[in-house]
Amino acid sequence: MRVFNFSGSVYPIHPRAKNIEGYKVFKSLKDISEPIDLLISCISAEQVPALIKESMEHDIPYLHLFTGKLSETGSTNAKMLEEQILQLAKSAHIRLLGPNGMGIHYAASGLSFRPDLPDFQGDIGLLSQSGNNAVELLTRGTARGLKFGKVISYGNGSDISAAELLDYLGSDNQTKIIAIYMEGLAAGREFFEALKVAAAKKPVVIHKGGRTASGASAAASHTAALAGTNTIWESAIHQGGGYVTKTRDETLDLLIALSLLSSIKGNRAAVVGGGGGRAVQAADCCEENHIKLPDLPTAIHKIIDERAPTLTNWIKNPVDQSILAGSGFSSHSLLSLMLKSATYDFGIANVGEEWFLGRPDAKNRLKHACTRLIETIKDCTLPVAVIYGTTETLQNDQRILLDEMRELLINENLAVFPTIERATSTIGQLLKTSKLSK
Repeated sequence: MRVFNFSGSVYPIHPRAKNIEGYKVFKSLKDISEPIDLLISCISAEQVPALIKESMEHDIPYLHLFTGKLSETGSTNAKMLEEQILQLAKSAHIRLLGPNGMGIHYAASGLSFRPDLPDFQGDIGLLSQSGNNAVELLTRGTARGLKFGKVISYGNGSDISAAELLDYLGSDNQTKIIAIYMEGLAAGREFFEALKVAAAKKPVVIHKGGRTASGASAAASHTAALAGTNTIWESAIHQGGGYVTKTRDETLDLLIALSLLSSIKGNRAAVVGGGGGRAVQAADCCEENHIKLPDLPTAIHKIIDERAPTLTNWIKNPVDQSILAGSGFSSHSLLSLMLKSATYDFGIANVGEEWFLGRPDAKNRLKHACTRLIETIKDCTLPVAVIYGTTETLQNDQRILLDEMRELLINENLAVFPTIERATSTIGQLLKTSKLSK
């Protein structure tokens, strides 16, 4: 809370410590005379019932149970204890978040469950049964340009449920996109009713863990989740208007598309950049994901014929950048022409960063290429997906350069994907689900 400049009062409770991070420490809850809005419990499960009874005297409205080792253990006694905790909280009119959850990250309010999480406000709301999964989505997503706002790790969800949280984010004006990672539900109908309402207002992306028999078994021991049949889950999510993802990377890719490529209105792509191999792979990926590749229109062929007549009948969509070498026709100028044509609905630009690495003055060349690409995209109205690979090289100077240039692209709010396969798969799903929801 120090890191996020929380403006409210904080009252650490510990039987022995006197000072924690500059905050005065209290030995017990009864030593605090001020009103408390949220109590966060990190004590053992066996001590929670006594804590709730003590909380009744303070009229505390919310209790976040970071405390775990309850129903997720599979132990009958632990399940009974969790039910006892729930019933005690209800009798005390205390709402429970958790147990076994990391809690709330909302930088704008100064609340966070880790000091290294993003400290700026965004418009993506995230619900996650898993705390570590929430951290991974936050850190990796932020590195790719996503901006998260309200993030809630709700663990077992014994009281405040996924349905209730989804209903809240669906009505929240600050939240424009909702992402959910869940392993199961105790009250499925309530959730899917909330999904239909939320998805009618804004995109809802759901990654369902526990799709397989092994995954379902792991989910039960992780968050006490009842995983259910995957086919039923996917069908229900689609019918509710949500997007289905199966991996963390799929979730991040789709959030990138929804955040930065949502203006795609059709399936006609202009694909430019990379060598012949990338062009062939792009063509395969586009067709497999029902993305059309219209040929260059006559008007562009005429311009090519005037400036580089030897290429007139050679250049096709996808454009093999290698054949442009020495022609005086750059991939950026060709991409600009294609993006300004009514023939296409969106663009895909391959940076082809590996080509630069083995050449003299690689840094200046790659930086120039990325800067020109940024200028080209900003000069056009169509959305563009940028293909820029992951940093996989043994040479340290190349790793630094690749990371630096990726950050340059991302800081310009471009939709950057590590491979053509992931970009086209994501755009294909974006187009397909948009049609399903109409």
